[in-house]
Amino acid sequence: ESDVGVIGRVLGLGPLATAVIDRMLYLRLEEERMDTQAEEEEEDEYEYDEEDGGDYNDDGILEKNTVVGVEAVESPSTAAGGSGSDNKQPPIQALLVIDRKVDLVTPMLTPLTYEGLIDDVLQIQVGGCVSVKKSIVEPEDQNEQQNQRTRDTNKDPKVLLPLNDSDPLYTEVRDKHVEVFGSFLQNQAKALKESHSQFTNRETARDLSEIHQFVKQIPVFTRNLRSLKNHIHIAELVKSAAEATSFRQRWQTERSMLESESQYDTLEDLIASGEPPYRWLRLFCLQSLTSNGIKATRYESLRKEVVQTYGFEFLMVLNDLEKAGFLRKRETFFMDSMATSYSTLRKSLNLINAEVDPSNPDDPAYVSSGYAPITVRWVQSAMRGFLGLDEALKELPSSGGSGSVRRWIDIEQKCPPESLVEALKQDRGPSLGVLAKKFNESKGRAGEQQERKPVLLVFYVGGITYMEVAALRFLSKRPSFPYAIICCATEIVNGETLLRSLSC
Repeated sequence: ESDVGVIGRVLGLGPLATAVIDRMLYLRLEEERMDTQAEEEEEDEYEYDEEDGGDYNDDGILEKNTVVGVEAVESPSTAAGGSGSDNKQPPIQALLVIDRKVDLVTPMLTPLTYEGLIDDVLQIQVGGCVSVKKSIVEPEDQNEQQNQRTRDTNKDPKVLLPLNDSDPLYTEVRDKHVEVFGSFLQNQAKALKESHSQFTNRETARDLSEIHQFVKQIPVFTRNLRSLKNHIHIAELVKSAAEATSFRQRWQTERSMLESESQYDTLEDLIASGEPPYRWLRLFCLQSLTSNGIKATRYESLRKEVVQTYGFEFLMVLNDLEKAGFLRKRETFFMDSMATSYSTLRKSLNLINAEVDPSNPDDPAYVSSGYAPITVRWVQSAMRGFLGLDEALKELPSSGGSGSVRRWIDIEQKCPPESLVEALKQDRGPSLGVLAKKFNESKGRAGEQQERKPVLLVFYVGGITYMEVAALRFLSKRPSFPYAIICCATEIVNGETLLRSLSC
């Protein structure tokens, strides 16, 4: 906020989001107090200089106790539209802080976008790069001798490939569905080939200016060609993993769990077949989260098999996951079909949309072929002020067992600043959707162009998945969504990295 100005509207979902907002308001109060104190000290010093006249040396130069050329520096709160400022809108109109505990289900799922699958199969590293074997991006027909030496020594060196906005092709393909990104890359290859063949056609005469322009484009063409080759090889690797029988069975198991069906027999079969431990734990946690816990008898049986198959150290891992809320032993004898916290959210937020078309999506649920991340649905619901979602809001996590504990907050920041306690006493403003309309209307009255949407900053406390990033990008690009979304998070996680971080 010190850089872009005070964000007028702030919402928070979950206890950690409330804590972050509380700290943010406290820091604003502290900054205001320090600025006021500094101004008072400057005024006292200036008054003392006028009375004393200052101290001069033998040459008549003022040495101390004098304020020379003091400028009034505009504070961030004033610059953002507080008292004494003009009506200039701040760059960010609203902030939505989301606690990771609001949605523990999504990290356990397998993403079906290009970027999400790369992270799931190859693990995208910090900084936006992926480590792949050199033989993958440089096949045998290009480096036969080198690969022969590699096979002889049983070594296959790895190379780092950047996956960020510096690669234009990656920005276009990263959010494509697994059923689409193969054909998309194929079309890109055809377009690149056609653009090159059109110029190299000997039947077409070229003047010097056209030749000069083509020569200038050679570095760009070479870079694009190298990027295309790399992504084709990575896409082949990722798609082969997605077409494996085990991958499809896992997706079907996840979908059954999302429908609140019990898959205990499948979990036992996966242990017996040697499923990697943390990949199995993702399914185990997903079963618990979508069924309001695991039956006590089943839980003890599965825990015994986990220890026997994966080792006694996973007994401590299971205990850590219980403490973190990913696993829960259900002691009661209620039927699995009874209403649960997840089933309430599934119905209220319309989490399952099996009719979405991955090739031409009209809903964020395309990121997993039919399931929309819970946090993304909350972002959409915030546009309507969470209208009609009273029961769903009760399922948000709280910091304690008291009924008075706030599960979500919606405040407006004032100038001068105020504490969270005081801000919560004020009446809530209009929904974010109405706020966006007012923003556009104010731009229209000012004669400004309305090409750009107002900006919504969504901040995840506890990590964000690539599935959620792709869904938020999809929303931001939709003409019907009133905001352009800027997404920030403490880290980027997937199911394995999140579970490993909790079991250290």
